Amino acid sequence: MTNITTYFIIVTLLLIVLSIFTKQTGKEKLFFIAKPLTMLLIITLPLLEVREEYSAYAFLVMTGLIFSLLGDLFLLYPDRYFNNGLYSFLVAHILYILAFNQNVNSYYGAIVLPILIYMVIVLKYLLPKLGGMKYPVIIYMLVISVMVYSAWNNSIYFSNGLSLILTGAILFAISDTVLAFNKFYKKFTLAEPIILSTYFIAQLLFVMSI
Repeated sequence: MTNITTYFIIVTLLLIVLSIFTKQTGKEKLFFIAKPLTMLLIITLPLLEVREEYSAYAFLVMTGLIFSLLGDLFLLYPDRYFNNGLYSFLVAHILYILAFNQNVNSYYGAIVLPILIYMVIVLKYLLPKLGGMKYPVIIYMLVISVMVYSAWNNSIYFSNGLSLILTGAILFAISDTVLAFNKFYKKFTLAEPIILSTYFIAQLLFVMSI
C-alpha cells in the first residue's frame, strides 16, 4: 500500500464520520455532499496504483461500486426515488456475486443454513409491514443473501478465514437489514449511524480486496 493510498483511506474514514455527523445533526446540504464524495473516494482507491490491466474481479467490484454510488444518489431523496435506489443496489449486489465467484469451482452447502435462518427471521418481521414493497424486498433479500453466501464460500475456497470480502459482505447485510427495519418496521435513533458506518466500511473492504 502506497503512502497516497493510505492518505486516501484516512480521508475516506474522516468523510464517513462527517457523513454520519451531518446526517444525525440534520445538516442536509453537507450530507448531500459528504455521502457521494465518500463513495467517489472509495471508487478512486483502486485507480491510485497504476496497473497494466485490471482483473475481471476488479472490474466487477468497481462497476458494483458505481451502481452503489448511483443508489446513494437516489436515496438522497428516498420519498421519491427509493425504488430506484433499491434497484441500483440490486444490480450492485449481482455484480459483487459475479466477482466473488470468479475462479471458484467448489461450493459449500453447510453455510447455506445460517444464511437461510437470517433471511427467514428478517422476512418474518418485515413481511407484514411491506405492503406493495413485498416482492421487491423479498427479491432484494434473496440477492443479498446470495452475495453473503458467495463471499463466505469464496473465503472458504481460498482459505482466507474472515477475509476482507466476507467481512464486507456481513457489514453490508447488517447495513441493509437495519435500513429495512428502520424504514418498514420501526424507526430508531441509532439507525443511520449503523447504516452508514457498516455500508461505507463494507465498500471500503471490497475495494481493498482488489
